[in-house]
Amino acid sequence: MTDGPLSGVRVLDLTHVLAGPYATGQLALMGAEVIRVERPGGDDFVRRHGGTEAMREAGFGASFLSQNSGKKSVVLDLKQASDRARFLDLAERADIVVENFRPGVVDRLGVGFEAVRARRADAIFASLTGYGQDGPLSGRPAYDHILQGISGLMAMTGAPESGPMRVGLPIVDYVAGQALVQALLGALLQRARRPGEAQRLSVSMLDAMTAFMGPYAIQHETTRQLRGLEGNRAFADTPFSGRFDTADGALVVTANSPAQAARLCAALGRPDLPESADVAGDLAAIFRTRSADDWEEILSVAHVPAARIRTLAEALAHPQMAGSPTWKPLPVPQLGITVRAPALPFDAPWGPEALAPVPAFGEHTDSVLTDLTKEAAE
Repeated sequence: MTDGPLSGVRVLDLTHVLAGPYATGQLALMGAEVIRVERPGGDDFVRRHGGTEAMREAGFGASFLSQNSGKKSVVLDLKQASDRARFLDLAERADIVVENFRPGVVDRLGVGFEAVRARRADAIFASLTGYGQDGPLSGRPAYDHILQGISGLMAMTGAPESGPMRVGLPIVDYVAGQALVQALLGALLQRARRPGEAQRLSVSMLDAMTAFMGPYAIQHETTRQLRGLEGNRAFADTPFSGRFDTADGALVVTANSPAQAARLCAALGRPDLPESADVAGDLAAIFRTRSADDWEEILSVAHVPAARIRTLAEALAHPQMAGSPTWKPLPVPQLGITVRAPALPFDAPWGPEALAPVPAFGEHTDSVLTDLTKEAAE
């Protein structure tokens, strides 16, 4: 890996499951040294989530592989005084401490913001929670599925026939994780501007998700209208955009502007379509006459945004993805395999050239604590 912009930054990572580890994984891909602190017994379920039986049994589940490249794993029991002392010794030498326990847990354990700040005056201490540090929901457990339901996301996902449905991936986890990345990068810049000041950051999964729905919220605030279960209705509210069945496969079309709608109608051989009494019905009938692949090609040539709906496997196999800077080989030497995994979701001259292996459970406990002793002696 080339030296990234976070080379020399040390992150002490107390997070587990998806959102927090995704965020610290992004920092690792930008060059940070991320020390993942795991609890005895290895109870982070993502180590055994997804992939083959051999992967799960070895603690290298698909979910774990996707966001822990290049990290170090240290096992500490923070309920034990000796391990709490080791943690605080590590925190003293870390630029960032991140945790995602329920509010108050790290304070009760003696490893919260005040304890860390007492050891390092310019500490950056970030907490990722479901609902924030305060409020009537703050003490509740938070999972992606629950946040999709409580945030309003499920209420606008699905169709009247299906009722509310969750988005197919744990989107709240990743939205919140990206918000945490944003907060931490901002804190590092703030430290450079105003050195010596401790910073406490709090990221709420509920806030992160609802912030993405600002247009809908303002629409409701100003008109009292609320977007509901609209199925594949387009954001632009035009009948020329949406999801359509074809002779083979499904197609998604976005002809939002009048110019795009005109080009769509011309490509379909129906320039009169805007005057039709049933635009949606006419479009449905026309699209059933050819395959989705045919329509994708025809409409793309006509400069109308359109694509056949693909599975993830089909998307990753598409020639467009062949040179993607995001997807790289990830070696798993413990199992003798290599998988294709995501790196940074953008291209940059300082991005990782390759993905480093993910850590086995507790793999770096001895080496990290030995280095800690040496640093303390120096």
